[in-house]
Amino acid sequence: MKKVLIAVIGGAAASFASLAQAADLPSYKGGPSYYDNPPAFTWTGFYVGGNAALGFGGFSRPGATYFGSSPFGGAFGLTLGYNYQSGNLLVGAEGDYAWSHIADENNSVAAGFAGTGVINNIDTIRARVGYVYNRAVFYGTGGYAGADVRGALNASAPPAGFDQIRYVNGFTLGAGIEYAITPHITAKAEYLYASFGSAGYFGAPYATKTSADLNLLRGGVNYKF
Repeated sequence: MKKVLIAVIGGAAASFASLAQAADLPSYKGGPSYYDNPPAFTWTGFYVGGNAALGFGGFSRPGATYFGSSPFGGAFGLTLGYNYQSGNLLVGAEGDYAWSHIADENNSVAAGFAGTGVINNIDTIRARVGYVYNRAVFYGTGGYAGADVRGALNASAPPAGFDQIRYVNGFTLGAGIEYAITPHITAKAEYLYASFGSAGYFGAPYATKTSADLNLLRGGVNYKF
């Protein structure tokens, strides 16, 4: 009988200990817990990423006579930025650099000549202002834009100096949407319009000037720290 009593008391003590330990665990019945309300996602912080774009635009006259008037092509590049979120408001700064080949040509410049214009190596430094809704942000952006614009007159024996690259300055405006897939990975789609200043090319008798306008439809993936 004594052994039975000891066994019953030991079993009761073990059961009580198990119940006490379970009472220390988070409860779903007693109200909100960490598991019901995980930490809220925030856009605040630095981020880096990559992007790819489809580009199209135009060269102004008189340079379009040599370069063609409707450059088209692709670009890919790197992005670095910082966001600060306060409530539903997001403000930030972003810079990017893209390698591109957005080009057109004119095969009837003059007897024996064909002309080519190419927009290369685009970079921007922009402000971003957006509205945050859950894990998405809808934003507008604008700032500085620059690019290398190449002009060439091609022939079997072209004169010296008829293949030149000029760095041009301008501005860019655009809008987009970005979505946080995970706390660290975001994806975005955006449109940018860029307008670049004019530059001079070549020598007599083909000396000319041109400016360029560019539209970029691009997507990107960022890593947020």
